[in-house]
Amino acid sequence: MSNINIAQFHKVFFEESLEGLDAMESALLALDDGGAAELVHSIFRAAHSIKGGSATFGFPDMAALTHEAESLLDQVRDGRRAIDKSIIELMLRTVDCLRGMFERAQAGQPLADAQSEDLKRQLAEAAGHNVPAAAGKAAAKPAASGGWSIQFRPHAGMLAGGNDPLRLLRELAALGQLVVEAQLDRVPTLDALDPSECHLGWRIELTGAVSREAIKAVFEWVEDECDLTIEPLVVAAPPPAPSVEAVAVPAAGAGAATGTARGAAASGNDAGSVRVSIDKIDGLIDLVGELVITQAMLDQFREDFDPSRLAMLQHGLAQLARHTRSLQESVMGIRMLPIGSVFNRFPRLVRDLSQKLGKQVKLELVGEHTELDKTVLEKIGDPLVHLVRNAIDHGLEMPDKRRAAGKSDMGTLRLEAFHRGGSIVVEVVDDGAGLNREAIIAKALQKSLISSADTLSDEAVGELIFQPGFSTAAVTTDLSGRGVGMDVVRRNVVDLGGTVSINSRPGKGTTFTITLPLTLAIIDGLRAAVGEECYIVPLVSIVESVQLRADAVRSVTGGGELFRFRGEYLPIVRLHQQFGCADARQNIDEGLVIVVEADGTQIGLFIDELIGQQQAVVKSLEANYRRVDGISGATILADGSVALIIDVAGLIRLQSRRKAA
Repeated sequence: MSNINIAQFHKVFFEESLEGLDAMESALLALDDGGAAELVHSIFRAAHSIKGGSATFGFPDMAALTHEAESLLDQVRDGRRAIDKSIIELMLRTVDCLRGMFERAQAGQPLADAQSEDLKRQLAEAAGHNVPAAAGKAAAKPAASGGWSIQFRPHAGMLAGGNDPLRLLRELAALGQLVVEAQLDRVPTLDALDPSECHLGWRIELTGAVSREAIKAVFEWVEDECDLTIEPLVVAAPPPAPSVEAVAVPAAGAGAATGTARGAAASGNDAGSVRVSIDKIDGLIDLVGELVITQAMLDQFREDFDPSRLAMLQHGLAQLARHTRSLQESVMGIRMLPIGSVFNRFPRLVRDLSQKLGKQVKLELVGEHTELDKTVLEKIGDPLVHLVRNAIDHGLEMPDKRRAAGKSDMGTLRLEAFHRGGSIVVEVVDDGAGLNREAIIAKALQKSLISSADTLSDEAVGELIFQPGFSTAAVTTDLSGRGVGMDVVRRNVVDLGGTVSINSRPGKGTTFTITLPLTLAIIDGLRAAVGEECYIVPLVSIVESVQLRADAVRSVTGGGELFRFRGEYLPIVRLHQQFGCADARQNIDEGLVIVVEADGTQIGLFIDELIGQQQAVVKSLEANYRRVDGISGATILADGSVALIIDVAGLIRLQSRRKAA
C-alpha cells in the first residue's frame, strides 16, 4: 500500500467530530433533565468515534483525552457507575475542552494545554485509574512482561462496513508501546485478489499500564467482524516466521497514514461546505436535463431561421426562462439550512446561565426546521446569543420575585422561527418583568439622548435601548430589564439586511423580533427610475404604488410631507433628494409614490416611474465602495449598468431620526 496525505481529510473529520460533540452535549443535557439512561450509549458512541478519528488523523492529545472520557462512560454504560450530576458536569466540560482543541487543531496550534491535562486527570480519577503516559512517549525499551498479546484477524468483509484496521492500530498505539506483525497467510494470488476484502491479520504486542477493558473498547465496533484474542504478555515474542512481514506502527500522529477516509472533501482549508440531501441533488440533475433538452431545441434556430417557426422559438425561449428560474431556485435551495443548527447551542447556554444566576428557566424551541440561507445562518448566532443572555440575566426575575408577582418560580424563554412572506422571522420571547419605562426615560434624559419624554410612545421608549449610549455596565442594574449591547445586536442584524424590533409589556414579558431575508444572494424587486438613475425596490417591502394629485400632499413643520393612505398619514421620502439625483421629476403629480413597509412602519417613496420587475443578484456596496445610508447593496443590470438596491428599513430609520430632530 502507498502512503497518502491524510491532512486533506481533516476538514471532514473536524465537521463530523463537531457534530458528534453537539450530539454529546444534547444527550448530556437531556440526561440532566431526567432523560432515559439509554442516552449514555449515544454519548459513548460519539466519544468513541472522535477518539478513533483523532488517533487516525494524527491528534494524539485529543485521542488521549477522549479515551479517558470513554473509559468513564463505559463504566456508566455497563452499570458499574450510576450517572449523576457530577459525571454530567465533567462530561460537559470535556465537550467544551474538545471544542477548544478542535479550534486549535484547525488553526495549526498545539492541542494540549493546562486545562486539557487537568481535565484528563480528573476523568481518570473519576474512572478509578491513573492517567497513562502521553501517546508516543512510552519507554523506548519495551518490557518483556506486563503487557498484552493480541491476535487480530478481520473477516474478509470488514472493510465494506467502513472500518479501517489501521485506525484500530493507531488507537492501540495511543495506549502504550506497540509492536505489530502483519500475517500474510491469507493473502491470495494476484489474479484472485479482491481489493474490497481484508486479507491480512495482525499479531500485536502492547506493553504498558493498559487494562483489558481499554483494549476491548478499541475493538468494540468490529468485534462481530473479526477473530480477536487478548492474552497477558508474559514472555518476549519469538522472532517472526519467514512468511510474516514486520510492520512498525508509529504512535498516533506520527508520519503519514495509509488507506482511505470516509467522506473526503476538496482540499483547501478555506473552502466552505454544506451537506445536501440527495433529493435536492436529484432535482438539480433533472433540471439540468431539462435545460439540455431546451438548448437542443433552440439550437435548431442558429442557422437557416424560418420566420414561420417564430412561435416555436418564442415557446423555446419561454421554456428556457422557466427552467433557468427553477434551476436558480433549486441551487438556492441547496444553500438553505435549518435554523435548528443555531438553536441547538441554547439548551447548554440556558442551563449554565440559569444555574449561575440561581434562576429557574424553561427553554422552548419552536420551528427548528425553518430554513434560511447558510450565510445568514452563520451570522445570526451571535445576536441571538446576546438576546438570550439578556433575557435570562435581566428579563426573567428571581424565583421569589416571580412568586410575589403571582408567577410560577420557573420562567419561560421561547425561541421561535417561521417564514413570513419572503423573510424569516425569529422571535426571542420571555415572560419576565418587561422593560422599565421610567428607568429607561431617566437614563435617556441623563445621557441627553432625548430632551423630553412627554410625547414618547412605548415603541419609541423601546427604541432607546438600541442607542449606543445604553451600552454601559451600569445600565444592566439600573434598568433591570435590557440594555447591554443592543446597539451591536441591531447593527449585526442590519448588516444581514434585516431588522430587529421590540415589544414589551410591564410585568408580562418582552419579545424581540428579528426579521431576515431568506437569502443574501438574489432578491426580487421593482426597477424604479429617479432622474438618470435606476434603483431596485425589494418586492417583499412593497405594499402598493399610487399616483397622487398635488393637493393630496400636506406639508408639515420642518419641511416634511405627508399623504393619506388607507386612513393614515404617511411621510414621503423623495429619493432624488435623499440620493442627490439630477434631472428628476419635482412635482408629485408627475411621478409615482411607492408605499413600502418594514418593522410595521410604512412610508412613501417618490420616484419618476416604474420600469418593471427585476431579479437582482446582490453585490456588496460596502465591500466595493463604502456604506451608504438607505442603500443595502447594488446589482448589475442586463445592459451592464449598476442599480442600487433600496434599504427600506434604513430609510424608515432615517425618516424617524429626522422627525425626532
